[in-house]
Amino acid sequence: MKNNIHLSQKGFSMNPLQAKSNVFCLLLILLFSSAIGQTLAKEKAPIFTLTDIDGNSFSLSECSAKVVLIDFFATWCGPCRGAFPTLREFYDEYQRDQLEIVSISPENIDDLEVFAKTPQINMTWIVVSDPTGSVFDSYLGRDTRIPHMFLIDSDGYIAYDHLGWRGNEDESELRSKINAIISGNNNTSNTDQPGWPLTTIAIIVVIIIGLLVAGLVAKGRILGGSSSSKSRSKNARTSVLWLLGEEKLFSR
Repeated sequence: MKNNIHLSQKGFSMNPLQAKSNVFCLLLILLFSSAIGQTLAKEKAPIFTLTDIDGNSFSLSECSAKVVLIDFFATWCGPCRGAFPTLREFYDEYQRDQLEIVSISPENIDDLEVFAKTPQINMTWIVVSDPTGSVFDSYLGRDTRIPHMFLIDSDGYIAYDHLGWRGNEDESELRSKINAIISGNNNTSNTDQPGWPLTTIAIIVVIIIGLLVAGLVAKGRILGGSSSSKSRSKNARTSVLWLLGEEKLFSR
């Protein structure tokens, strides 16, 4: 019986059905990878301790609020200022055991104090200086665009982050996320996760194995046709070798 997969001078080829099946499997794996990555890639918020404009020390690890809103900003940033009325409203609306707000800038603490207490600005929440930029780096990495806000849940995980400020639209989304975390209805889990490198890859491996098994069944039907069970078993073994890239695929 002529094998559907054959070796040529340019390598091996496969029939159109097999090619379509492989493309479909690849796309399915990519879709699962993306969905799982978004769900499981929970990240612990970097811990920090900084001094605020009143000389008090703020430590993220010691904050008992259900949600901590971290706002990375600069005094010269227009969109950052645009978010201040919403932050002020949130600070007045929620109790401190529900929401704490911390605005972080790398600028000099004395300059920050003057700026924050200007009547037109009136930053009534916690404002701290990150003079070394270490907290900025730990959260933002190379993407230093601001304003950039993070919501940290009570277990210390980053539950949400948002870049930029578009006024009412962002206010509504931010409020919704805060309420969801406070009520315990946030989509992200509050338990420790091994994260992308372990959990997600393990699940992807399981998915791939399932796809391989399905592929073997389909391939056995294609190659087996009306042949005996012994022939179908041989074809299945051939399929496994092909999937693994072994040269033994091309049986004599």
